[in-house]
Amino acid sequence: MQRDAGRAGKAGRARVILGASCYTDAEAALVLAMELARQLGAELQGVFVRETAVLAAGYAHSRAVSYSGQRETGLTGAALAKAFQADARRFRGLLSARAAAAALESSFREAEGHVQEELRRVSQAGDILIFGFKPILRAAGRIAVILAAGQGVPDYTQRLARKAGKPLVALVACPAGAEPVPAPAGQEDSGLETRFCAQPEALLRQLEHMNPAAVIVAAPLADLPPATRIQDAARCPLILQTGG
Repeated sequence: MQRDAGRAGKAGRARVILGASCYTDAEAALVLAMELARQLGAELQGVFVRETAVLAAGYAHSRAVSYSGQRETGLTGAALAKAFQADARRFRGLLSARAAAAALESSFREAEGHVQEELRRVSQAGDILIFGFKPILRAAGRIAVILAAGQGVPDYTQRLARKAGKPLVALVACPAGAEPVPAPAGQEDSGLETRFCAQPEALLRQLEHMNPAAVIVAAPLADLPPATRIQDAARCPLILQTGG
């Protein structure tokens, strides 16, 4: 069953919230969102966000390619609004159909603003947020999990990587000049590849060169580059869990 999403889900129930500002970004991340919702017994929420920056841009010099392959210039505000409506409708339909087939409870809402800001606004402690992004390269490789020094790998990240058939690599954000902190007991011999990133720029460079299928942020965001920069570097869906 699908319903309109509000700010909060059912009391005490985990939520996986997938946000996107276009259909292709939503579609690219939906499989990940569904798998996490299934594993956690969570409600799956979709949020389509009409990006304020796009709406505010001038239309006179804009260009687009229509579904028929025709080049169109000078897009009007009405044409852009129509395109947003079409993408929102397709996102909602896909979410509803896939969730129903998987027996997942789902909901959907629309908003205007910025995807990452809107998802944080509607989130609660313990929610998992997924910012949709269609990878530029089709043959995406590893799933990356960003950890703080000495932090263990969350179980759900390992299950997600196994389900996706992707290797999992840990990127450990540690202070410049600090000695790498050993992994928690039980993870040293797990075969998990670990890379230490002593500076924010090093972390972003790793992501730029990896072509990851998804990036999971498990470390506190306060100690990392902004989430927008992480996703810009990785060019793939970004997953983070709000503090609980």
